[in-house]
Amino acid sequence: MALHAFAYVSEAVEGIDGSDIDRILAAASSFNKVTGVTGVLMFDGQRFLQYLEGPDDGVASVEQRVLNARSHLRVRALARGEVATRHFPRWTMASSRIDPEVMSAIVDAEWLGFSAAPPVEGQRRVGFARLLELWTGVSGELEPAAVTLGS
Repeated sequence: MALHAFAYVSEAVEGIDGSDIDRILAAASSFNKVTGVTGVLMFDGQRFLQYLEGPDDGVASVEQRVLNARSHLRVRALARGEVATRHFPRWTMASSRIDPEVMSAIVDAEWLGFSAAPPVEGQRRVGFARLLELWTGVSGELEPAAVTLGS
């Protein structure tokens, strides 16, 4: 069965706080487990960046929930399509708070699908590779322990 992925950035609604994010994460984790979707959610205090992966129908269901969520506005897809393998197989929804500069570096990079390949000499690292590097380090060998966003 082919795996699919979806990545997006959005703006958090004004006044969102740690307990709101904790509720979002708990609901997302439960729903994602049922749909077979794994992924990561990042928050810089104003924007969310999320990457989701799993079976096509599961990713489509989660994407619909994302688009209908009241916790954020102006959802902008960065990339969607097939992936050869899961990059976050153990996390129904890992989360981390990141610096706005790091968020901008990932979001503003080119998103050319979900290639995890390092850049050829002289080329910049694409958005998905930057996202992976944030979570796994430059070597990409291990999936580190998740950090809770809200509390």
